[in-house]
Amino acid sequence: MIDFGTANPPDNPTDSERHELILNNLRDLNRTDDYYNIIKYLGPMKEITKIAPPGKFKGKKIGIIGAGAAGLSAAFELRKLGFDITILESSNRIGGRIYTYYFDKDKKLYGELGPMRIPVSHGTSWHYLNILNLNTTYFPQDDPNAFIYINNVRVRSDPEGENVRREIYPLFNLSNWEKRLPWTSLLQYTPESTLLSMPSDIRKEILQIRKHYHPMVSYWDHFNARQAFQHFGISNCALNMLSGLSPILAAFWYYGYIEMLFEFLSLSFVDLYRIEGGFSNITKAFFESLTSSNPKEYENIPSSSLGKVDFRLNTRVSGIYQSSNRNKVILKYKVKKNKEYEEESFDYVICTMPFSILRTTDVFPPFSNRKQQAIRELEYVDSQKTALLCNRRFWQEGGPAQRIVGGDSNTDLAIADIWYPPYTPNSNEPGVLIASYNLTTDAVRVGGLPIDIRIEVIKRQVEQVHGLTPGYLDSIVEGYASMDWISEPNYLGAFGYFRPEQKRLLSYYTIAPEYNNRLLFAGDHTSISHGWLNGSFQTAMKAANDIAIHCNMCC
Repeated sequence: MIDFGTANPPDNPTDSERHELILNNLRDLNRTDDYYNIIKYLGPMKEITKIAPPGKFKGKKIGIIGAGAAGLSAAFELRKLGFDITILESSNRIGGRIYTYYFDKDKKLYGELGPMRIPVSHGTSWHYLNILNLNTTYFPQDDPNAFIYINNVRVRSDPEGENVRREIYPLFNLSNWEKRLPWTSLLQYTPESTLLSMPSDIRKEILQIRKHYHPMVSYWDHFNARQAFQHFGISNCALNMLSGLSPILAAFWYYGYIEMLFEFLSLSFVDLYRIEGGFSNITKAFFESLTSSNPKEYENIPSSSLGKVDFRLNTRVSGIYQSSNRNKVILKYKVKKNKEYEEESFDYVICTMPFSILRTTDVFPPFSNRKQQAIRELEYVDSQKTALLCNRRFWQEGGPAQRIVGGDSNTDLAIADIWYPPYTPNSNEPGVLIASYNLTTDAVRVGGLPIDIRIEVIKRQVEQVHGLTPGYLDSIVEGYASMDWISEPNYLGAFGYFRPEQKRLLSYYTIAPEYNNRLLFAGDHTSISHGWLNGSFQTAMKAANDIAIHCNMCC
């Protein structure tokens, strides 16, 4: 992956430090007029206690379908107003796609099978990191000693891209002007040129969910990413080369270009952070707060004003119905160990389940036509991650000119990306390598392999990228954890992602409420930030606030 960010950002950045990083990066891109839009549209929603006072809605029942990031944060907000909340989760764990796999009891050796980084620009995520008092450290996107391995040619990933220009460029029939640009500039050229072609008051719509978009935004929504790059004169040979140099971005060549514009406009791959001890600490912190009778996270709200939260795991919702008087939502569900289905009515329900699962859920009366279209047409892409537990950190061996201390190696092989853990002085210590991270097509191909064959293929390809002899890793790898999200029955995909034209056709209706504003929707699939925790948190806050507003009028 490519990082255009700061050299040495601080750990645990304050909001002012984050904002300074954002502004400095925008200066480099000649887009400082995007600063306030990024802060506004990626930041947290209005504080819910400014809509209604704490404890006002004691006795009102909320049902939340799903205990992922959206469900947990929605419950966190609604509890402030006294709502009694029931969270129904179909699996046996909370966290959804937040999934840190720990190899040891002390939880020092782990791999992230779900989210693993948070950009400084994603203000809503940082809102919760700060409230939950979680420690963060900088997540380097690159390391000059990491590898790029394309067409059986291996080079080090030097910052200026000279190794690539010298060794990789001759393998592809590039035009003269393409040869003159570093590959990072070649990758950045099209989206940044597109953004600068729009006035800032128009391109800010890329950061919004709107019923109607400006014609300039709608124009680019018709393109997939490959078409847009070709529109700006990037040759097919250059695109082929970039597919190996940046396989994660290139996985989306045939998806909506507007999604790539969002990533660049919002600085989503610039100055990122990890959560110390693993992302599952978010889940743990939310759970401890929601189940505490006197949580420390609610400043100035007495515990007597807080609502109760009931977690029900292994409880699969199979039906969503509107009551006959239209003021309740009825959920039909089944607890895993029971044979019989049960039904329960709620004053409001927030549905965070992926549309891939909602598509197979019984609904009556039918949702509006445009909501049904969004549920039917929104595609869920696959993501495959495999972590290898190694008895020594072979990637750190050698002197300073050889050891890899973070970032990733990129390849045109099926494993796509290899991510390295933070540096430790002793390379003989065990470490966890994200040995394969891929999306869309390669994720389906690698993730679809039987697990024993999958691990074998991944080990052999990691050896190729690092120039190791075949079988070298057999004595080093002592364990693994692998996740293919499209094969998980509770998800059927990693995250929703727009095809061309779908932002203007579907985005407004993915999050629109149903059933007389009693059934609301949240999750990154309903947001502007597909595939990012920020989208889950933002839409959860919006759903909670909308309930408070509606309840103020009706209750």
